[in-house]
Amino acid sequence: MQNKTKTTILILLIILPVLIIFLIRQFLQPNYIISSLYKIIFLAPIIYHIFIYKKTLKQAISENFSFKRFKKNLMSIVIIGFIFALIYLLAFLFFKNYLELETIVTGLGQLASININNIILIGLYIIIFNSLLEEFFWRGLIFKELGKLMKPYKVHTLTGIGFSLHHMVFYYNWFGLALLALVTLGLIFYSISLNFVFRKYKDLFACWLVHASVDIIQIYIALNIFGIL
Repeated sequence: MQNKTKTTILILLIILPVLIIFLIRQFLQPNYIISSLYKIIFLAPIIYHIFIYKKTLKQAISENFSFKRFKKNLMSIVIIGFIFALIYLLAFLFFKNYLELETIVTGLGQLASININNIILIGLYIIIFNSLLEEFFWRGLIFKELGKLMKPYKVHTLTGIGFSLHHMVFYYNWFGLALLALVTLGLIFYSISLNFVFRKYKDLFACWLVHASVDIIQIYIALNIFGIL
């Protein structure tokens, strides 16, 4: 397959999550399951590696995972995860008084039927599985494969913007313009940082642990907003 065709496929895959989320919000009555349908796209690395590189299903699933590297670098990865989690927590504490918490609670309920009764269960899913799916897609496919086709600064930019936009579709009406821009820039920086984690350790387990560490704080914040903590 020509590089131009590969690039087109990967760019379309960046756009698809945002498009699917938008269509769901416009035409369906969403709950958490329906709102998460777009995550089927995050399994694209399996199909891509099978058809482009002729991998077996097992090889396609395990591509970019190295438990040996993960064990070797575990302490460093834990520290990186702790630092990013701490940054997230401090940012929330600093900007908490500028947030309209009732708007966020209402938005979570309307968008994905997230409420005080299911937030813990959904939170566990987000920490354990959703973080894995996102890293499998954004680092394991988009960043790595575009890195073979483009200059590094373009790859980092596209991955960062794509990652942030697919989250922004959920929260764009929760914040004022200034805070929305700040949150979006923060997500771009976070995504690019995870790109560097992947490039350094060449292992998706590393990205997963860092991502999951940040998501723990995200769920802590959600529990705080719902008044559980």
